[in-house]
Amino acid sequence: MKKLLGVSSPAILMLCGLGLFMTLGAFWHHQSNQSQLDRMNILNQGVGTCFNRISQTFTALMIKDAQSPYLNRGFMSLSDECLNETIKGINPFKQNVGKGYETLNKLISDVHWFHESVARMYGPKASTEAANAPLNPLSAKFSSMENLKINLVDEIDATNARIREVQTSDEVLMGIGLLIFVVSLSLLSLKEFNHYQLRKEIEAQALNYLKSGQANVGAIVDQLVERGLMGQRLYVTAQIFKDYHGDILERSASRGSYHEELAETEGAEVAESFSAPEVQTENGHKTSIKEILVSLQNINAKDLIQATDIRDVQLAVSFESFEQMMNAAINKLSSRRLDNKKIMISNQVHSDRAIINLFLAGSTFTATELEFSQNTQNISADAMDMNMIILKEMAAESNINWFVENKTDRSGNITGMSFRFTVERVPKENRSNKNLVSVVRGKKKDLNREMMN
Repeated sequence: MKKLLGVSSPAILMLCGLGLFMTLGAFWHHQSNQSQLDRMNILNQGVGTCFNRISQTFTALMIKDAQSPYLNRGFMSLSDECLNETIKGINPFKQNVGKGYETLNKLISDVHWFHESVARMYGPKASTEAANAPLNPLSAKFSSMENLKINLVDEIDATNARIREVQTSDEVLMGIGLLIFVVSLSLLSLKEFNHYQLRKEIEAQALNYLKSGQANVGAIVDQLVERGLMGQRLYVTAQIFKDYHGDILERSASRGSYHEELAETEGAEVAESFSAPEVQTENGHKTSIKEILVSLQNINAKDLIQATDIRDVQLAVSFESFEQMMNAAINKLSSRRLDNKKIMISNQVHSDRAIINLFLAGSTFTATELEFSQNTQNISADAMDMNMIILKEMAAESNINWFVENKTDRSGNITGMSFRFTVERVPKENRSNKNLVSVVRGKKKDLNREMMN
């Protein structure tokens, strides 16, 4: 069965077409022969009918019944016409009859001589001598005609037998063609069913990877696409994709290693002294970004977070709420961590707001998570990660805009997953003065460790 399923679809289609062609061709030939067989049967019946009329005339002649209607000129003319109509019917397929056509012509000629002889003996102008003439010549002629009629019937029967043999061969060919057609059609349907099952299995596997957050793993994507292409017998295309995708993964890994080494060896950090983590003012909360980072570094592992180009500002948000949101985002990113990559934190400062970005390279959000974060209505969160639920609830309570996305490069390739928080700044009249203590230059990990101390 596996060998049969291994036959290509075009070959099966050609086999299916061949079976259909054999069936239809044999059926058409069988019907053509059936038409000839019907004509031959009609010819046989016609010859028998015509010769019965001749036999009636010969019988009346033998008993010398001069008043018999069978010796009438009109009756004998109709007998001649009967044979003439018979030979007209055989003309279209006289080659199939063989010698029967010549036999019928000879019979017509003899019958015509026989009728003329009878008319001279018993016609209106017949003489007494003619009426008393011996019947032996006519009897011999009738015997000759009877032999011709027997030969003609035998030749018609032989022709019918040949036609039936051809029809039997046509029926066998029809059966073989129909069998080939049904088998090839069944094989084609089975191949299509197997392809459907394979596609369904691959789609289900891909959906499971997507729900489990593993859709960003290059090796898994490589295997899924390659399996789908191989299932469609696109062997060259599958190899090209494998080589191309492997090259992309290799270059992405090289770029990620380069950026991590660069961040470890170079950087500058401005250390400043600030007021308490949260100060309650007349206009509401006032929280320092740097204090949030210090708290997060104390909570999480030292090699998990890396702050890049952080500019400290006072945010109009509760310290506990924003710290909880940031910690939930870090927990979510850390659950997708690959190869111990660090979570990069950076910010952008505007006159009235600050944007805090958290980025993890080499990982992605699932489609369900993206839809959950962007849907403004309450949707079912039964299967959603707890960190995403916390983020959505805390953002609604604190009036903080948050956004998740899968980052892409200029070529459209996904580089990683990112959280972005947009928080309002404290108005100028409520901002505390910042006193620059010192400017320190060195490695980022040393600076972060110094800030934690």
